[in-house]
Amino acid sequence: MARDPAEALALWRYHLIAEALDPRLSGRERGQMVRRLAADEQRTPAGELRGVSRNTLDRWIRRYRTEGLAGLRDQPRSDQGSARVNPALLDLAIRLRLEAPARSAAHISEIVFARHGVRIAERTLAEQLRRRGLTRGELLRDGRTFGRYEADAPDERWIGDVLVGPFVPHPRAPGSVRARLFLLVDDHSRLLVHGRWTGNETLRAGQEVLHAAILRRGLPESLYVDNGAAYAGAELARSCAILGIRLIHSRPYAPQGRGKQERLNRVIRERFLLEATTVGIASLDELNDRFAAWVERYLTSGSTRRPARRLSRGTARDRSGRPTPSSCGRRSSGRPTGG
Repeated sequence: MARDPAEALALWRYHLIAEALDPRLSGRERGQMVRRLAADEQRTPAGELRGVSRNTLDRWIRRYRTEGLAGLRDQPRSDQGSARVNPALLDLAIRLRLEAPARSAAHISEIVFARHGVRIAERTLAEQLRRRGLTRGELLRDGRTFGRYEADAPDERWIGDVLVGPFVPHPRAPGSVRARLFLLVDDHSRLLVHGRWTGNETLRAGQEVLHAAILRRGLPESLYVDNGAAYAGAELARSCAILGIRLIHSRPYAPQGRGKQERLNRVIRERFLLEATTVGIASLDELNDRFAAWVERYLTSGSTRRPARRLSRGTARDRSGRPTPSSCGRRSSGRPTGG
């Protein structure tokens, strides 16, 4: 056996496909041979038994014909230097596939990179989705698609999310903390109700943002959030119950209704954070001031006039018996508090 493990692996692969490389074989004969190899387990140089798929064998044959033995060595990973898949990013990728099964692994990888700055290799992502039975073919065949959802009127439903941003101060220095943007979006109008950057993702931070949003806009009928730490505490459930807000936690891998939030996150990353990190960020206070100014411009830009009109056309509905925004500020029992 060669001393170089990579060389030994390339030689083992050549040994498997050598007979199929015979130029005298017809395409049909070669296909039958490859299928027989794929049907059996093969012993690797490490002594382990493993199966090799027909697609892999065909790929090795093509590589050997074009590159020789060097083509049978492992190729450098396309995601080398990137972070490995973490559960949060994988959950996002799964939601993106379920939301639109026609999305390719390459497209999903691009969306994840645009939102979070971490690139997942297309092959890695495709394999993770395949293991979970979430291939495009399977989902499109059995019709497991999710239609769009939209509330009928403003303030019928707010959607909450947390966007992970850059380290602040930026560029990163000793003492920098990862900034997180707590967001609340009105599901009907698609406009940002309130957002604030914080240095932690805690229940208290989430409740402070909710309280500020209520003082600005009034009470929503429902609040739709995920099961993250910022929204899973009993204190939030109690506050919503006191205020008469229906608290809804999304189910894992069930992305219905969160598309607007994801699109806003993408806009914030591509239009606000890109420019903010280019010029530098001195503090969270500065980041929040600049974000507030950007939001004002964003809300009055041509791209958001339609949502603004949708918001202005909404009519206030009778909420007799429910606390008013002003009473929320006066009554300690109605104000969301941290735990």
